[in-house]
Amino acid sequence: ASIALDYTRPDWADEVRAALGGRAVTVVLDGVGGEHGRTALELLEPGGRLLLFGWSAGEPVRLDAWDVVGRGITVAPAVGPKLLNRPGGLRELEAHAIAAAADGELVPVVSASFPLAKASDAHAALESRGTVGKVVLKP
Repeated sequence: ASIALDYTRPDWADEVRAALGGRAVTVVLDGVGGEHGRTALELLEPGGRLLLFGWSAGEPVRLDAWDVVGRGITVAPAVGPKLLNRPGGLRELEAHAIAAAADGELVPVVSASFPLAKASDAHAALESRGTVGKVVLKP
């Protein structure tokens, strides 16, 4: 990516428009959903693509037939039948990811660690959306 923006800022969509200098958004990768996903969808040019991979906002992006047909956009899940129906399926992908992690090639981002006795603090950190990556509880 050539730009990075904080989608929790109220003016993030305007920042996207300004950063693109009038060029259109052709692809949206939405892992947030909810209102933020809807705003991202509205930035998408006619004929663009919306790839969905989660809804950390607590609900998926809301869209209807007019969003898809009227604007001619393509909406697809990032993990869908094509990926899940490949030889070996999801289990093969899991095995590959576990092997990569064991070899040190895949390292999770851990933003915070809490002792188990402070599990409520860990949960509060997640709820506040103030973390990036994983939150770990230690016994």
